Amino acid sequence: MSLRHIFLAILVAAIWGFNFIVLKIGLKEMHPYLYGAGRFLIVSLPILFIKKPKVSWPLLGGAGLMSGFFKFTLMSMGVAAGMAAGLASLVLQSQAFFTLIFSVILLKSKIKLNQVVGMLIAFVGMALIGWHMQGESSLLGFLFILAAAICWGILNILYRKVGNVDMFALTVWSSIFVPLPLFCISLYEIGFTAITDSVLSMSIMGWVCLAYTACLASWVGSTLWAYLMRCYEPHLVAPFSLLIPVFGIAFSNLFLEEHFTPETAVASVLIFSGLIVNQWRTRKKDGANRPSQSQKVIQETPQKAA
Repeated sequence: MSLRHIFLAILVAAIWGFNFIVLKIGLKEMHPYLYGAGRFLIVSLPILFIKKPKVSWPLLGGAGLMSGFFKFTLMSMGVAAGMAAGLASLVLQSQAFFTLIFSVILLKSKIKLNQVVGMLIAFVGMALIGWHMQGESSLLGFLFILAAAICWGILNILYRKVGNVDMFALTVWSSIFVPLPLFCISLYEIGFTAITDSVLSMSIMGWVCLAYTACLASWVGSTLWAYLMRCYEPHLVAPFSLLIPVFGIAFSNLFLEEHFTPETAVASVLIFSGLIVNQWRTRKKDGANRPSQSQKVIQETPQKAA
């Protein structure tokens, strides 16, 4: 990867890592389901100017509901239930292991020994986090984030079936399925009056948080990540997602003053170690024999880097 693209990958990790901090702040002012409805309503607005990608409606709807309705809602509920933002960003990266499991079951992919070892190491780390939760976190929040990671793994399989399409258009059009069901659930849980009061009483900071999750985390982050996946082989880009919890934990300590116990620190190291073991052999082997097709794609799309 070029230095420019490495910078873009790091930028995406920083955007998504900071998104956990934004959620922690934004959900203090708005109900999680209402917050999600607002986010994906904003994300879907460009459908007025962008053509629908060449994807079937069932697959488009499945991707939208899995990403927005299930993954985002569970993640938001986890943070709202007391899961520390930094830990949430860390546990969510277990999606890499769930993706591997689903690939073996649904796509008949062959699993390697290092991937099995990596999953076991990470599982021990996640179990340790769940067992030694701090007062600022909760076991329920942990389970919500873990469920969100499972949904992300399923979403990755759906994206694999989508093929080579405009990922920004896919993000925008798949979002149209999300706002209404989230709004209806919010209406059922808190009522129309509470929704109205929540929207009218939102501070400037609350609106900034909502805009960040829609414009930066969805539009910018997802689009750049899709662009990098299109320019390079996925296994060359995927390891950069390990930086997401690094940024999440760093930002949590800086802005939310979240502190971690020694047990949590050990669990974090175990999860990182599991991720590294899971990727190491593949990265080392493929790095030495990088396919030429990646370079062809880069040469064919030099203007899209901007």
